[in-house]
Amino acid sequence: MDLPELIIVDVGHGNCAVFRDTEGVVVIDCPYGNTLREIIEYRSIQDISHILISHADADHIAGIVNLLLDKTLKIHNIHLNPDAVKKSEIWQDLRIALKDARKRFGTVVSTELTTTKSRTLNIGQVDIQVLAPTPELILGGAGGRDLQGRRLTSNSISVVIGIVHNSHRVAILAADIDKIGLENLLQDEPDISTDILVFPHHGGKPGGADGKAFAQELCNLTEPRLIIFSIDRNRFNNPREEIIEGISVSVPEAHILCTQLSKQCAENLPSSEPIHLSRLPAKGLLKNTCCGGTVSVHIKGGETTYTKIDLHKAFIDDQVPTPICRKFQPIYLSDSR
Repeated sequence: MDLPELIIVDVGHGNCAVFRDTEGVVVIDCPYGNTLREIIEYRSIQDISHILISHADADHIAGIVNLLLDKTLKIHNIHLNPDAVKKSEIWQDLRIALKDARKRFGTVVSTELTTTKSRTLNIGQVDIQVLAPTPELILGGAGGRDLQGRRLTSNSISVVIGIVHNSHRVAILAADIDKIGLENLLQDEPDISTDILVFPHHGGKPGGADGKAFAQELCNLTEPRLIIFSIDRNRFNNPREEIIEGISVSVPEAHILCTQLSKQCAENLPSSEPIHLSRLPAKGLLKNTCCGGTVSVHIKGGETTYTKIDLHKAFIDDQVPTPICRKFQPIYLSDSR
C-alpha cells in the first residue's frame, strides 16, 4: 500500500484510525476489542510514533491498556487531555498503565492535546492538525464552562483531528464533538472544509442541540464527499434519522458509509459474500455485520481515493432493503442509483 495511508477502522461502537506516513505511525483513539491490534499486525507495525486520545469515554480509550502491555510494540508518545469528571474504572486503569509505560519503557505522556500541537505530530508528508480544543477551552475542562459561560462536557472538549496533504484537507476525524465544541472550534478555525468527515458521536444526538440542524450546519461547513459513521449494528440505533436528514439537505451527493450495517437498514444480514469490503481486518467480518467495514484512504492531496466505494454503493443498492442513507435523497439522485 502506497503511503501516506489513513485507515478508518471498523471497531463497532467506538472510534479508531491508524495513520501511516513515510516516517512513522499515528493511532487516533483506542476502543474496546482486538480489531486495532489486528490492523497493527496486518500492516506489520512494530513502532507507534504517537497515540492521540480524543477524550476519556470508554469507546475511545478502553483498548489502550492492552497496547501498552504488548511487549512486541514500541509506543513512543501518548497525547491526551485531563478530564476531572471522568471517574470510570477504565479511566483509572488507563492512568495506571500510562504511569507504568512512562517509568518502564520511557513512553512520553503529554497531558495537553490542543490546537498548539498542530503540525508537531507530523511523521512524513502529511500535516496533522489539531483543530480543537484550544488551550483556553481545556482550562475550563469537562464539568467547567467555556469563555461564553456554557457548560462543557467530555464531548464538548473532544479533540478534532485534520489530515492535510499538499495544502488540501483530506479528512476530519471529529470524535464526539457537540454543538458547543463546534462553535468554539469555529472561533479559531472557520474553514473546516474536507473531503472525508468521520461524523461526530457515531451519528448520535449532539448534546442538547437539534440533530438535523447540527448535521446540516456541520456539513455546510465541511462540504464532505464521503461521510463515515463508526457504529455497531446492535447498539444505540445510530446514525439517527434526523442526522441523516440534515446531511441530505446540506450535501445530498455525499456518499454515506457506516462501518457496520444498522438494523434500521436491514433487519436480516446479507447472505452474499462481502466483495465490496477492503481486505483489512474489521470487527463486523466475523458475523457478516459490515456495511462499509474498515476503510483505507490513499492520501494524495486533491486526488485522494478510498477503497471500493463504487462497490459499496452497489452493495447498498442490491443488499440493503431500507438504507437510511438513501431515505432523504432527492428524487433525481434516487432514480439514478
